[in-house]
Amino acid sequence: MIKGKNYAIKLCCISATVIAVITTIVLVTLAFTVFKRHDPDLVLYPTGLAKLQLDDFITQDTITSEMVMSIRNRNHGSFQFENTTSHITYDGELVGWVPILADTIPEQASMNITAYATLRAKKLRENPKAINDIVSGSLNLTATATMRGKMSIMGIKKKGSVYTECYMTMYISEIPIRGDSWCWTKLEI
Repeated sequence: MIKGKNYAIKLCCISATVIAVITTIVLVTLAFTVFKRHDPDLVLYPTGLAKLQLDDFITQDTITSEMVMSIRNRNHGSFQFENTTSHITYDGELVGWVPILADTIPEQASMNITAYATLRAKKLRENPKAINDIVSGSLNLTATATMRGKMSIMGIKKKGSVYTECYMTMYISEIPIRGDSWCWTKLEI
């Protein structure tokens, strides 16, 4: 009877050890794959610039231009963000804004968001450095935004924020006007 009891205890201990090792391996694997945080990729396409002309920067007080933001979520969880506003600056001075409406970016997916940028052309004209840049044909702007929301991974929701900073160059002497951009993003949960 004692011999059988020792065997049962040994079998129970071995089984518990195997289950603990397997659970540890699964959790470590999940931590380095599914639960690992990835910064999203963001690309700006200033689609409305082709409709603008150099005269618009000289004669109008504000200019509105359509843009498409292409966002790629590389995480294994969706991100639902609230309404936010991106601020556009020139030489550290606020010269425009882009309202971004609330939306959800699905897990491991890309989506395009259409938004409308409003530039205060009058404010640009008041800056001598901006006048020189406009006359030379290119204008460098910076857009920053903080998108606050909730990240949902396997039913677990956590508050998070995506910080973005985009550097844009508008080639306003070209016909049609075109632009380039480079964006930096950071996800914090």
